[in-house]
Amino acid sequence: MHAIAYVSAASWNLPDERVERIVAESRRLNALDGITGVLLYCDGNFMQYLEGDEDAVARTFARIRANDSHYQVSELMNLPIVEREFPAWPMGFSRPGPDEFVGLASAHWKGTAQAGPGASLIRAFWSGCRSQFA
Repeated sequence: MHAIAYVSAASWNLPDERVERIVAESRRLNALDGITGVLLYCDGNFMQYLEGDEDAVARTFARIRANDSHYQVSELMNLPIVEREFPAWPMGFSRPGPDEFVGLASAHWKGTAQAGPGASLIRAFWSGCRSQFA
């Protein structure tokens, strides 16, 4: 198993409908590739955590990097993991507040633990909000 986390800036002020289409397409493609994770969107910025088979995660991240809906893709974490953090979510989605987003984006992601402290923070955030999306 492998995981990648990144942040990026939206290429334009995305209307809600466009963000919803991105989420729907991500869920469809991730389900096909066995990828799970979470996508956060706040004030024109994305944060995404992807997990799954190493090759599938690498292909997915390459596709994401090539997408023109965002730029300044900054990798936070890219390492092996022992188990999935989000096994039931082909792509969970949430809109954290600015302070929460900054806290998650500035966490120490480059750990050597299972998925690092950043993944633990995003998991804690997701646990607090996921009942809205179940």
